[in-house]
Amino acid sequence: MLYTFIRNVVGFLIIVEFIFVSLSSQNVASAAKLQSVEYESRLDDFLHTQMEAYKIPGLAIAIVRNGEVEYLNGYGVANPNGDPVTPDTPFLLASVSKSFTALAIMQLVEEGKIALNDPVQKHLPWFDVKGEGESEITVAHLMYQTSGFNEYQGNESNLRPASPNGLEGGVRALSNVGLTFKPGESWAYSNINYSVLGFLVQEVSGQRYEDYIQEKIFTPLTMEHSYTSSSLVQDASVAQGYNPFFGIPMPVETDVTESVGASAGLWSSAADMSRYLIAQLGDGSAIGLSSQGQAQLHKPGAEIEPGFGYAMGWFHASHFLELEFLKTLGTNLKPTDDLQVLFHEGDWKGYKSMVLMLPGQEYGVVLLMNINDATIASVYKNFAWDVTLIANGGDAYYFQPSEEPIVRYSRWIFSGLALVLLAGWGWSWRRARKPKEIRFAWLHMLLILFNAGLLAYLYLVLLPNNGASLRSLVDRSPDLGILCLLVTVFATGWILVSTRLLVKTQSK
Repeated sequence: MLYTFIRNVVGFLIIVEFIFVSLSSQNVASAAKLQSVEYESRLDDFLHTQMEAYKIPGLAIAIVRNGEVEYLNGYGVANPNGDPVTPDTPFLLASVSKSFTALAIMQLVEEGKIALNDPVQKHLPWFDVKGEGESEITVAHLMYQTSGFNEYQGNESNLRPASPNGLEGGVRALSNVGLTFKPGESWAYSNINYSVLGFLVQEVSGQRYEDYIQEKIFTPLTMEHSYTSSSLVQDASVAQGYNPFFGIPMPVETDVTESVGASAGLWSSAADMSRYLIAQLGDGSAIGLSSQGQAQLHKPGAEIEPGFGYAMGWFHASHFLELEFLKTLGTNLKPTDDLQVLFHEGDWKGYKSMVLMLPGQEYGVVLLMNINDATIASVYKNFAWDVTLIANGGDAYYFQPSEEPIVRYSRWIFSGLALVLLAGWGWSWRRARKPKEIRFAWLHMLLILFNAGLLAYLYLVLLPNNGASLRSLVDRSPDLGILCLLVTVFATGWILVSTRLLVKTQSK
């Protein structure tokens, strides 16, 4: 009881300090923004409200329009030292890195060094997967996420330890990973696809992937606070990641390795990303592409569902929000406008990034945050939609989390379930020590089936459907991992005791 009281008091003080430092630092960071815009106060109110509601330590934002930076700002703190977030603070981009890798491939395509319909084995003769299908995978399959690898496999590949051969080691390890569908027959998001593409960039260009990105993208766009590896991040004010641990934001160490650099390992600031977005919204010349190559980069090549697909490193939607819904929001965006959307979000332990573009409006926004919570990941993503409403004459809608209740409230559900299972295990254990009370075989059988079914649902349905495993859960969301582990231990213990009781009832 004393330990719990002390822990709660310390947690409360951390949160109070967090909010105080975050709010006080916002005035310091705000000095870096550009000229005042009409929606500035509404945008500030929205971001302050969301940061407080979701305990976000730090956030950086850039809005571009018509080839210019329209708004640029930093909010909150970058690290436990209390350094303020500024537009130049580097954040981990996570999966937004995929758009850079896709761009690199398209640059090489236009140079004639590789073709989208090339089989991977043309450039990597040793390329192999478990079972069959490796000879059919093309560069385009990787770009459009239609190769046959799935999200779970990609998330597991992120947990590979650092190795001297980096990207190559991760690609060679695919000989133990099987395809889940025939290349080109379906769509499944997987980090593996872009790790292979990163190694192709390296092999075809003759440069290390990191050197290529620096020379061909970062340097031409004057992205001076962008990095290709966490080991290269020299800026003392780099944003440190935070994870919620039972509701308290706790700093975590960055564990991005070179093997996942091409799919999730690039770093950048809001100011640098504003230049990147302007280039993406331009005619292609700023990023070494022809206008045709730029258009191809953004054209969806795989349909996920009607009106929603995947381009090269970008998700593509045919319009911004449902058009009937958009009419009710009072923005300057009209349903008759070209409202096609390109976006991508990035998720890593302690970091969340979100980029959204409306090419038809020459508009783009990037949001970088140094916290992540898998149970409400959609909230962070929806910030970009709300910001877009504000920046286009409307008010924030304050979109609610879209995760299923079992995911959104998983901390409460798993905590309650762990307590129930522990109590049930203790009840069965007490009965096992009293031979006279060992009866009702049907009850023990029911308890065995209940616990076995629970574990089957957890490991065969819930975790795989969310691209997770116990290992990745412990790594990315330690509190959820601990709860999941407790549920597993208590359910298994109850099964063992109930089995013992069942055997004893049958022997009477």
